[in-house]
Amino acid sequence: MAVPVTDIDGHLIVGFDRRQLEYYIAQSKAAAPRFGASVADAAKYTSAHGMKVEQGAYVGAVRSGQPAAEAGLKPGDIITGIDAAKIKSAADLNSALSGLQQGARVRITFIRDGQPRQAEGRL
Repeated sequence: MAVPVTDIDGHLIVGFDRRQLEYYIAQSKAAAPRFGASVADAAKYTSAHGMKVEQGAYVGAVRSGQPAAEAGLKPGDIITGIDAAKIKSAADLNSALSGLQQGARVRITFIRDGQPRQAEGRL
């Protein structure tokens, strides 16, 4: 006999557990859009690694198929803006993303190899 398995944002629900289904669906709708990049405070990272100290969100890893990768971000980039929001830390990036909806189009300002750049992406 087959048992239904539902995956909601990586949470597997085996069988039909209405309470769990409703909980994870609500969490999924309330969550900030996924960006697909691991970030840290750029100022802390750059100063700890003897680099020119920069403010922003330092990109440590980018997951393929996610918005950050689709926009062309790479590890080592430093995000300094999302649309009109200035990004001075990883917390600023999370805050800016939490105010956006899944599917929103955003302009990302970042530094790569010391040069300012811009890209557009969809969350």
